[in-house]
Amino acid sequence: MSRANTKPSPKEVLTAFEPKNICSICESPYNEEAGGIQGHFGIMPITFCEWCYSSIYDMIYQDVKEEVIDQYKEWQLNNPEPCGMSHK
Repeated sequence: MSRANTKPSPKEVLTAFEPKNICSICESPYNEEAGGIQGHFGIMPITFCEWCYSSIYDMIYQDVKEEVIDQYKEWQLNNPEPCGMSHK
């Protein structure tokens, strides 16, 4: 019987959901001490090297930072300081 017709063992199924020790984006070696990270997106295992992780982090930081600044400016417009309470 060929391997394609057999069911995977429970151990093979479990190891399929473990993060690998190479980056999911660039396939560089994973090194936690250098700043790499492993985890899951839902049930999909992911590993990011320090370069890919820092790039993703920076991209999200820039997006969130702009959104927070926009929210703060909107809040300032809707909540003016009471008369005499300005610290400017």
